[in-house]
This record gives sequence, C-alpha cells and structure tokens, in this order.
Amino acid sequence: MTRATFIATAMILGVVLIAFLFQFQNTAPATESPAGIPWVSFDEAVALAARDNKKILVDVYTDWCGWCKKMDSEVYANETVAAILKASFIPVKLNAESSAPLTFQGQKLTSQQFAAAAGVSGYPSTLFLDHTSMPITIVPGFHPPERFAPILRYVGEDHYKSISFQEYQERNGRTSQ
Repeated sequence: MTRATFIATAMILGVVLIAFLFQFQNTAPATESPAGIPWVSFDEAVALAARDNKKILVDVYTDWCGWCKKMDSEVYANETVAAILKASFIPVKLNAESSAPLTFQGQKLTSQQFAAAAGVSGYPSTLFLDHTSMPITIVPGFHPPERFAPILRYVGEDHYKSISFQEYQERNGRTSQ
C-alpha cells in the first residue's frame, strides 16, 4: 500500500467514524413510552396543539435526576395517566440541561434557556401550555399516579379556568394532599 493510498483510506475511515458518532450525539428520548405515550419534540407539539386544539404537557427533566426516572417508570407508565395524556395533551420531554434548539413564540432558544425562562427551578417539573403555547401552570416535583391523574384532568378538562385545584378535588371526593 502506497503512502497516498494509506492516507486516503485513513481519511475516509475518519470521515465515516465522525459521521457515525455525530449521528448519535443529539439523540432524542424514545418517542413512545411503555404505556404508549407518543412523546414529540417541542416544535412539533406547538404545531400539533394548534392544529388539534390540545394543550401541551412539557415534562422537564435532567439525565441525572432520580425522581425524573421514577416519574417515567411509575407515572408515565401508568395506564390511567397515559390515557388522560393521549386524550387531552400533546406530550413533550424536555431536557433542562440540553442545548437542543426550539422555537417558543417566535424566539429561538435552547431547551436549557426555555426551562429557565419558564421558571423551572427543580426536577422533574411539569409545564402546561394551552393550544396557543401560552403558559397555564407549572407543577414542580414528583407526583404518584393517583395524585398526578387528577392534576391532568383538572388542566385537561379546563377546570383551572373556573375553580381552584383544591375546590376541584373537594367536588370530586378528593382532599388536598
């Protein structure tokens, strides 16, 4: 093998290796959870919410957050929670430490900038937006399925427009926890 052939072969292998590594650099989380929740990107959610007149649920997480993993394995994997999500929301997973780009109300931001601007101060946090991407509320922390499902119904069924969450729970035979 001549020196020129060796260099050319090494360059080709280098380009192939770089392309292979780049392909996996910014992989998004799985697009569907074990309970069949169809997670989409933020930008896709904005378009789908406007088209389908649905609210957006943004699950704000970090890779190192144990409670975030518990939210995925116990709450989003719950069939009741998944059914409510599919019926009323366009679900998004957003890594609060990511530099992945998104567009919010015409502004280009990173996921990290968006989470900070939305007021996220701990993980997990669940951000609710209406079908026009206007913020409804943010719910910080982990909530087990039996507490999270009523929150989803309260927002998803528009009860937040007319009564407090506490009143909603009292009307539905539940007490504040």
